[in-house]
Amino acid sequence: MDFQFTYYLGNIFAKCSMGHEAVANWLNTEVRLNPEIISTALSYLKQASRLSPSDKLQLIGKEYSLFINRDEVIIKANNLALSDDNLLEENFNYYDEESIAFCGLEDFSQFLQSYLSFKQAK
Repeated sequence: MDFQFTYYLGNIFAKCSMGHEAVANWLNTEVRLNPEIISTALSYLKQASRLSPSDKLQLIGKEYSLFINRDEVIIKANNLALSDDNLLEENFNYYDEESIAFCGLEDFSQFLQSYLSFKQAK
């Protein structure tokens, strides 16, 4: 997963490679609303190896939620929970490529650590 942080008008913005846009969206929305979520996510990553295969840890946010199991991290927009296809007109589908992302535990940890380093340097 490739990523980049920029600083603009007093805020840090993340940008991630294609297929991982939801990771950046999670950071840009949820972390900005609740910066302590980073330490919680890092703590969950440390606990992940001790989880049973069916267990997961979750951080439910206002727009994006984070799910961590023993193998991967899933970030998903909360609006993906809408499953009633009758809400859309015929021949229309949700575009969700930027609304869900999967990444490894190490990749996500590196992303969070890099964010903290970038933030500390500013």
